[in-house]
Amino acid sequence: MRLLPALFLTAFSLTAANLPSGESILARSLAKSGGAQAFARVKSAIMTGTVEMVGHNLSGPVAVYQQGEKTYTSIELPGIGKVEEGFDGETAWEVNALTGARIKEGEEKSATVRASKLGLLNSWRDDYKEATTLGEEDVEGKPAWKVQMLPKEGKPEIFYFDKTTSLLVRMTQTIASALGEIPVDALLGDYRTVGGVLVPFSMTQKAMSQVMTMHFDKVEWNPAIPAGRFDLPEAVRILAARAKP
Repeated sequence: MRLLPALFLTAFSLTAANLPSGESILARSLAKSGGAQAFARVKSAIMTGTVEMVGHNLSGPVAVYQQGEKTYTSIELPGIGKVEEGFDGETAWEVNALTGARIKEGEEKSATVRASKLGLLNSWRDDYKEATTLGEEDVEGKPAWKVQMLPKEGKPEIFYFDKTTSLLVRMTQTIASALGEIPVDALLGDYRTVGGVLVPFSMTQKAMSQVMTMHFDKVEWNPAIPAGRFDLPEAVRILAARAKP
């Protein structure tokens, strides 16, 4: 093996040493997004809008409910039907009009729990072992810090933070699913202030050659959550009962 010149290795080491730490980038993003106190005031949320399957001329309503670690998401698309998924604090699940009900386990469940967090930047140490800055990379033509997040369970994830605004603008992950491991690339944008917190009102997700865009029309902090919203659907309750020893 041909060895690299010592001068090159020294220069590389200096460049890596001069990168801001992953923790400092996350802290700056939290501050720019509203700060820890603003996030701590958010106990629940309802987000409603429209989801579109790009290139297929399909669109329909999307609704997301969150409270603590509990979450419920509903998407409806013509010709596909209703897709629901959630986490009631114990069981992560999905009900698909095409494939029926199933319970998520292992890495897939862990990913659902992480995604359910309202203030992920405020409590990232609960779900991740470390955050490491890998360097810089452009996102939509703008320079961003590239930070590798190592979950306590699951594959490493990459978060991209805009260097100018410090906001999270892209995430790449490998998600465990019923179809196997799927690479997912998500772009976040259209940030607006709601109750002192900057929220992305737009997210475009690419997975398995499919592109889905969510545009939220309304985001509410600490609304009244409908009773039973996070209860397991009947089909999921049956599966959970069968799984118990």
